[in-house]
Amino acid sequence: MPEASGNDKGGRILSITGRVLDIFFPRRCAICDRALLTGEKYLCEGCTGRLEYTGDEYCLRCGRPVEETEEYCPSCRGKRVSYRSGRSLFLYNAALKESIVRFKYYGRQEYAAFYADEMYRAFGGWLRKIKPDALIPVPIHKERYRKRGFNQAELLAKELGERSNIPVLADYLIRGKNTVPLKELSEKERVQNLQGAFYVRKMTQELYKNVNCVIIIDDIYTTGSTAEACARALCEEGIEAVYFLCISTGQGL
Repeated sequence: MPEASGNDKGGRILSITGRVLDIFFPRRCAICDRALLTGEKYLCEGCTGRLEYTGDEYCLRCGRPVEETEEYCPSCRGKRVSYRSGRSLFLYNAALKESIVRFKYYGRQEYAAFYADEMYRAFGGWLRKIKPDALIPVPIHKERYRKRGFNQAELLAKELGERSNIPVLADYLIRGKNTVPLKELSEKERVQNLQGAFYVRKMTQELYKNVNCVIIIDDIYTTGSTAEACARALCEEGIEAVYFLCISTGQGL
């Protein structure tokens, strides 16, 4: 019997290691957090179908679902923004809220792979059409980063960057103002709260002088205040085209 090659041996070791890790540290459903069974990749059987996609009829500016005859949602009609357009993958329903809460606040960083897989499957063509120079995650303030230990938008951007082969510039945009959680504020209060919150890091800008088109990556699009504040900061520093891509969209969250 021929001896296994180095590659074959390495593959077997990785496979065995993966099975051992699944026993002691089982992969969990990205919605309900139940340990996954053999053959289940990201979602358990019971959670398949619980998420709602935004669909094919969407606002040309923010990506929210609209009627077939409409181009813009009520929130975007007559509204002037710094970004060109954006898309969101899911509607923010109870199942997705459960998932994102675990992702952001309970350390389920592995959920980012699920979100990125679904994003690339749904928006891969859109990404290839735009041809962005970089993905830029919405930054969190350094104090919040110390408490949480990670930036969920950065994790998502890196996973999506691996799948799309688009560079991720995690330190291009900085959050210099430690704003209060936006979910507690009205749309007007959100805008005021985010004034001057973001700025472009000069050192990174000098390193990447050919960045002209970018996509902002975030978890939830609500009123668009965060996307607008980030886009305005980028455009003021010479970025020609800014888009955004989020996991979910909702109103009045």
